[in-house]
Amino acid sequence: MESVTIQIINSDSPLYKDELKLRDEILRKPINLKIENDDLSDEVNQIHFVALLDTAVVGVVVLKIEGQVGKLRQMAVNPEIQGKQIGRKLVNALEAYAKENGIKEIKLHARHYASVFYEKLGYANTSKPAFEEVGMKHFEMAKVL
Repeated sequence: MESVTIQIINSDSPLYKDELKLRDEILRKPINLKIENDDLSDEVNQIHFVALLDTAVVGVVVLKIEGQVGKLRQMAVNPEIQGKQIGRKLVNALEAYAKENGIKEIKLHARHYASVFYEKLGYANTSKPAFEEVGMKHFEMAKVL
């Protein structure tokens, strides 16, 4: 497999449309939602990290900054290439950016099946038992940087 690069983009980037398509396919369609129905107006104020294989967006994660806390959102990797450390690279890039910008802690809402992935990256479950969000079990998780 060719090398995957991580790039920071904003909502004005031509790659943002590809990011939204990937998020829709992986995060919305399986639960019968459409990203076009989401309120994306605040995304202009968030930091978007995309994983590129050549010029194709194959992964994404979004960072929302709230004071000294960052919220990791909208993590998605193309299922055809999951298991190739792309998710880890995206989270590492997000964490490095956060540290450089004075963020002290990262929080996230992990779908129940993704919590093990985040635990491997040092995130702790802070919300046992699980709670429901978008119709499925989630855990709140956090990591001090």
